[in-house]
Amino acid sequence: MSTPSLEALKSVALETAIAAGDLLSKGAQMKVNDSTDDDVKMQADVDSEHLVRALLKATGIPVIGEELGGDASLFDGNELYWVVDPLDGTYNYLRRQPATCVSLGLMRGSEPVLGVIHNFTANKTYLGVVGEGTFINGQRHTPGWVDQIGDACIMTGFPALADKSAPAMAVFMGQVSRYKKIRMIGSAALALAYVGEGVADTYYESGTNLWDVAAGLAIIKASGGHYRLVPTGKRPLNYDLWASAKEEWTR
Repeated sequence: MSTPSLEALKSVALETAIAAGDLLSKGAQMKVNDSTDDDVKMQADVDSEHLVRALLKATGIPVIGEELGGDASLFDGNELYWVVDPLDGTYNYLRRQPATCVSLGLMRGSEPVLGVIHNFTANKTYLGVVGEGTFINGQRHTPGWVDQIGDACIMTGFPALADKSAPAMAVFMGQVSRYKKIRMIGSAALALAYVGEGVADTYYESGTNLWDVAAGLAIIKASGGHYRLVPTGKRPLNYDLWASAKEEWTR
């Protein structure tokens, strides 16, 4: 089977993300499958990923998803593969908070190719295609980032299983205290979309997973931004991430 063209893959990704968003908006189950001290898993996550995989199947490209897994070794190769977070911001979704989305990234090895982040609560869809640019609801968009870190806004978050000890928090504060403002919304994907849009200037998170950020990395790169992804060694596809308007802000 031949690989579809990039144009065809963009269309499939957009249609798939919007279809999953429609499911989550209108018909998803609100059943909680698992709840721990710092995380929640819902049937809606699983249902959304099943739909996403069904719609992506025709591309013939393998999938790594948060709920149903995949081959982590694809990151170290040179093949195309999808990276899916079928519902990023699950706790927000459960509590009816608006910062939640469907996130679909297409990668070749460790490099992002394109990303779609669909914020279905706002009917706002971000598309980033490396080498082509970033689009919001189909309109080309150029971010209006600030020039000085002292004027900049950093977005951040704490993933499930985050180390919240005093030494870890000291490292965290060392990263974020250089910025004028700090914002947390509970969705890494949507926060990265905000950086790509230019309403924030940096995203930092320690211990994030590839499915949380793959689409966002494409949007950041397509927007002219920079990122640094460092494996934590804690588990496969788990990273410390800096993504920013300026390369020096990722250090």
